[in-house]
Amino acid sequence: MKIKGYTLIEPPFKGGMALVYKGVNDNGFERAFKFVRPDKAENSPRLCQQFIKEIKLQTQLNHPNIIRILDAFSHTDTTGKAFTVLEMEWLNGLDLERFVQQKAKNGLTDNSVKKILLQVLDGLEYAHKHNILHLDIKPSNLFRTNDGYIKIIDFGIARVVGDNAKIIEGAQKLTLVTETGESTFKGTMAFASPEQQVGGKLGFYSDIYSLGKTLHFLCTGNTDPSVEIKSPLFSSIVDRCTIDNPKKRFQSCAELRNALLHFSEPQQKKCIHCGRTISSDAEFCSFCGSSQSESKPSEPKKWKCTNCGKIAIDPVVDNLTKFCIYCGSHNIVNIE
Repeated sequence: MKIKGYTLIEPPFKGGMALVYKGVNDNGFERAFKFVRPDKAENSPRLCQQFIKEIKLQTQLNHPNIIRILDAFSHTDTTGKAFTVLEMEWLNGLDLERFVQQKAKNGLTDNSVKKILLQVLDGLEYAHKHNILHLDIKPSNLFRTNDGYIKIIDFGIARVVGDNAKIIEGAQKLTLVTETGESTFKGTMAFASPEQQVGGKLGFYSDIYSLGKTLHFLCTGNTDPSVEIKSPLFSSIVDRCTIDNPKKRFQSCAELRNALLHFSEPQQKKCIHCGRTISSDAEFCSFCGSSQSESKPSEPKKWKCTNCGKIAIDPVVDNLTKFCIYCGSHNIVNIE
């Protein structure tokens, strides 16, 4: 099949709502052509409307870390069906989900993650300055070109921020018509913010949450939140990004970038009870739960029974032993 002088190469990449074909013209130039999936478009005309909104949003964005939309038009196939088509720059490489799965199953190096994050922050900050939220930041929507350049792709469920720059217009109840009915949730569950999952008020902090979940995957190769990040830097950043309360997260890409570039290793100390390493400002040990304001327990004392002559150590009752544990005599003396 040809479109605008480009021959579409099979098989296409299948996304949730669209098919993406690679097109090559007679001069060897490459383009990507994105169609609403025929099975989706047939059953849900609103998906086509949503697709058009994506076009209008992305044509406003011109940034090296965001995939570039070159044109948008209607196309009628040989059966007479019409589709809205996005013509985009073609990217050679892998999205970060597949890249990690193929190249670094246990996660990328700190340096690699830092390089990726700085590029994503540049692109996302640009979109936010244009009052556009992505709302589906995840590894598969971040594309790594063969030369290591990062592009944010698929603004398919993006929303324009309202005048107060904190609330999305109409975001109190996000809806999407599906084959089974209406859903109040849009996005990818493993990466979506809590407020997005319940149809709450969204803001720049919602993309920050999804970016934090994405960073966890890049660092660990896993979406299981119980898998710990070894790097203190990214562990700290991810923890702050993914706090349930939006007000306690980083509020902007600039704030997150500043934390990344000016990170200082937290001071540490050993728990006075169990000896494990904890933060120097911790009031309670995160391992044994003991208060750090208490003094360390004194060493247990030794006792000698003058009746049987045996020696005992009393670590259990805090040096309150009153009788010999061997013969029962009360004739015991401390022999520190």
